[in-house]
Amino acid sequence: MKVNFPFLLLSPFSQQLQLAAGHGALMSPTTWRGNTGYENDPVSSITGNDMVCRHGAPNTNVPLVAKAAGSTLDLMWDFGAAHVGDCAVFISYDISANRADQKYFKIANLPDCRAQNKQAVTITLPDFLPAGQAVLRWDWSALHTWPSVEFYSQCIDLQISSSANSVAISSINTYSIISPAIYPRNGKSGVGFRCPFNPNTEQYMTGTACARSYTGNNCDLTKAGTTGNTGGGGEDPGGGGGDDGGGGDMTPICDVYVVKAGDTLSAIANIYIAQGVSVTWQEICQFNGISNSCDAIEVGDTYTIPGTCVIPEDGEEDPDDENWNKGGSYVWAYLLAGAVFGGVFFIKWNEKRQKTSVLTVTKRGSKQHGTTIKKQKLQMKNMV
Repeated sequence: MKVNFPFLLLSPFSQQLQLAAGHGALMSPTTWRGNTGYENDPVSSITGNDMVCRHGAPNTNVPLVAKAAGSTLDLMWDFGAAHVGDCAVFISYDISANRADQKYFKIANLPDCRAQNKQAVTITLPDFLPAGQAVLRWDWSALHTWPSVEFYSQCIDLQISSSANSVAISSINTYSIISPAIYPRNGKSGVGFRCPFNPNTEQYMTGTACARSYTGNNCDLTKAGTTGNTGGGGEDPGGGGGDDGGGGDMTPICDVYVVKAGDTLSAIANIYIAQGVSVTWQEICQFNGISNSCDAIEVGDTYTIPGTCVIPEDGEEDPDDENWNKGGSYVWAYLLAGAVFGGVFFIKWNEKRQKTSVLTVTKRGSKQHGTTIKKQKLQMKNMV
């Protein structure tokens, strides 16, 4: 089965500035959370216990989901902030073990899972599954701030009945989720994660192979030999090794619009249409992952405008990874703004003092229709 990963020309910086009122969680079947409480934020780390399951033990108030090996199971997740990324499903029979000691194996890849947000997604439980009580683990690797990655996880309890093809659990290669971590820590560590903002890089999926060379549920996307494979299947898993520094693809520069009082997405689109950009308000809504009403925009929100991105000439460096991860972009933005304004002040002062030739300062940005259009670099370096 061929799966196409859409790429998005939108800025991780602009995504961080938008409202983050809820990221996402698995909602059905009912998870260990039960039906109450907020649990939509990223986990603490790829080696934390919450990366395995959000809670330390099953919820005794939530009944087990009875399924037969070889049958189907419907999953549904709710992404309040529908970030680009991939989901995956694992099984463990270590129901009495601590999360750090539980061993899992993969049964499904769910690529570009935001495309199925709030929809029933059917997976097949492999017919080789042994009978017994099991934990089904779902995770989501969100790539909207690439090369930084946000991770989410949820667990549910299953009661699995055997099929004619069921095997002993000892014949399935199982492994810890967190020791070693099954995923790289970011998009440029080890095998990394694909950059969803750059069509010139391979759009692959990262993760372990499915157990026993299973080919259903998009398992071919992370089988042994694929770019993003981190072990599993018949091999010991790992997060893909150490940092390699990434590649050298150019970082496109796109217009980022800052919402002002009275704006609508239609009005914003018309501003760019008047400048010769082919764009609709629906495209702006889609590119920026607005999962609620497209009319619900607020003053100060930032929106990357599709169709405005350009590739700079060779030789222009990208920002240092760590500085742009987890909000570091804010620091650099403020430093850059301070440097620009400081430079302008010095130049004007120097002109007045020396009365020499006029120096011209060129700044990115323009005033049109009473709005400010900013340029923001996207993080789009090559993946390995």
